[in-house]
Amino acid sequence: MITRKILTCAFLITCATSFSQTSKEIKYRRSSLHTILIESENFPKKDKVINAYNNAPFPDKYDNHSISEKSFDAKKYGLVNESSDQEMMIAINKYLKDNKIANKLVAKWFNRKANGTFDIDMVSQRGLNNASFTDIKTAEASSEGKTLLQSAGLELIGNTFVVVSKMKFIENEPVARAAREAAIVAANKISISLLRSKAIDVAEKAYEKGKVGYSVWTTSYLYKLKWDDVTSNTFYQDLWIDNSTTGNLATKKAQFDKSDLFQLEYIGSENSTSLVTFSLNEKRTEDQIIDLAVTRNVDNVYAKLQKKYDVFKTKTPLFTGNPITAKIGIKEGIEPGDKFDVLEANMDPKTGIIEYKKKGSIKVSKNQIWDNRYTGGLPLLDDDGNEIKSTIEATTFEGGSKYYPGMLIIQVN
Repeated sequence: MITRKILTCAFLITCATSFSQTSKEIKYRRSSLHTILIESENFPKKDKVINAYNNAPFPDKYDNHSISEKSFDAKKYGLVNESSDQEMMIAINKYLKDNKIANKLVAKWFNRKANGTFDIDMVSQRGLNNASFTDIKTAEASSEGKTLLQSAGLELIGNTFVVVSKMKFIENEPVARAAREAAIVAANKISISLLRSKAIDVAEKAYEKGKVGYSVWTTSYLYKLKWDDVTSNTFYQDLWIDNSTTGNLATKKAQFDKSDLFQLEYIGSENSTSLVTFSLNEKRTEDQIIDLAVTRNVDNVYAKLQKKYDVFKTKTPLFTGNPITAKIGIKEGIEPGDKFDVLEANMDPKTGIIEYKKKGSIKVSKNQIWDNRYTGGLPLLDDDGNEIKSTIEATTFEGGSKYYPGMLIIQVN
């Protein structure tokens, strides 16, 4: 039997869904994320690359929804040709299905215990985290306000994502050598000796510059947890267990474990490549450079996924209203002139439902973009190893003076 609290929450979701379907208002939901690394075949510095990936800071615009599975060997799921994107997709899908990753994501949302029982503590907490202090104080003015705010967290479940990434670390020297050899072959066909010599000299200089270091290649596949009315209602009616549940708990626990109700929907993929070089005046160790390159490369993939797929875009609060600033920057792929919609929170004191209305648009100011790229705690350096000193601590936008801290912004194409 579903508890009274779950029934109330389910009812609120239905009301909120109906309201959103008849309104152009935008709801704010902070997305949750789980990341998985594909264990690729051997490549240079593999152990260091994997270590850097595992130790990278979790993307700060998402709630951490990590479960136990952090990596897997795609060959165990049918992959033969690692360079085949089609084979890779088949292997990933098989891994996700065989290991019931969607079930485990739902289990974490409802704080599932060893005996199979659920609660809504995490859902409630994240629901409150998505409300500002003002929202909470306003909600408390109504008799059921805070409970309604907590239940709003149930609407966040559908914004749960999984990013599966594969990485390679490729030595630059063999690639540079092959390019030099091809260039010299072409140069030797030049009949004029002076031009031939210049062409060969250019090829040699290009080789000397390009042979240093490595290139990091990352491909990431984005999935979204399917959480519609059918899925949620079936879960509450047939699979929910709590301390008030009667009957054979072990049987109901097994039902959830074996259920194919929960699914992950494929959204799309993106690629990112970063050059890792070691200059003569380098102030970092090789391990630090690899750590930096891997983390920034993964950040680049997330930035590309967010720009390409609206469903994965994050919303960021304004840091100040005059000037208009926000704590996003180069790490998120922000460029001069990028446009953002500005959203304002509105909460119905009777229902506790928070809606966000568009109040205007802003764009990124030139030469005022925050360099918030990962540095591993070390000084930010340019390509020549010189320290970059900047006083910019937030990105500045243009577009009016009517905005205030806490309003949300979301990038538009």
